[in-house]
Amino acid sequence: MKKNPSMIDDADMIFVRGIEKTFTLHNQGGIEIPVLRAVSVTARRGECLVLRGPSGVGKSTLLRALYGNYRIQAGAIWVRHGDHVVDIVGASPRQVIEIRRRTIGYVSQFLRAVPRVPAIDVVAEPLIALGERAAHARDKAAAVLRRMNIPERLWLLAPATFSGGQQQRINVARGLIVDYPILLLDEPTASLDADNRDVVGALIGDALRRGACVVGTFHDDALPQALGAKFFEMAALTSAP
Repeated sequence: MKKNPSMIDDADMIFVRGIEKTFTLHNQGGIEIPVLRAVSVTARRGECLVLRGPSGVGKSTLLRALYGNYRIQAGAIWVRHGDHVVDIVGASPRQVIEIRRRTIGYVSQFLRAVPRVPAIDVVAEPLIALGERAAHARDKAAAVLRRMNIPERLWLLAPATFSGGQQQRINVARGLIVDYPILLLDEPTASLDADNRDVVGALIGDALRRGACVVGTFHDDALPQALGAKFFEMAALTSAP
């Protein structure tokens, strides 16, 4: 791992400079769709940074780039991982997997659970991957499921059979069960009613108070404002580079 670049402050958890991402549609004659161009942003410890802009502006694309799911064409994405910072763009697959396991939690808009795996095991799995005993991990998962208002009768059922709102709560529980230093949240409350949005907001607030860096997208500004979030405005690209 590289030493911390001099321009990165000790409180900086994510340091993005000049990243660019263009999608090429190979099945449509190689049409290129530019999504991110010269994007630079910094997110710090104990801070909630909200990506804001119209649909299609690249908010989810930026989150996936931060998580290492999308390879960008230019720029750097530095992430604080333990005592070092790592450029996700140039990191090896093994490094990216380790960063995801210990440093970055990610809550997408959709639950992608293995069929027939009980909900309590879906939520407990990230803890088990870190070496937690299965019984202890399941106890922690049960506590989070109670807080997320998932009825105990559902814990041993596969979440693929649940409603959209219940699946989203399982998704959030799985993403927040580990005290990750960085949390990436892609519309974590979009399918939830007001009461359950408040529960998720409380969990995010807990993470911020322990010093986590939260970067996310939200369907409205009410929850981010309640969390004291900062906003990063993103503009749509209307022409190819």
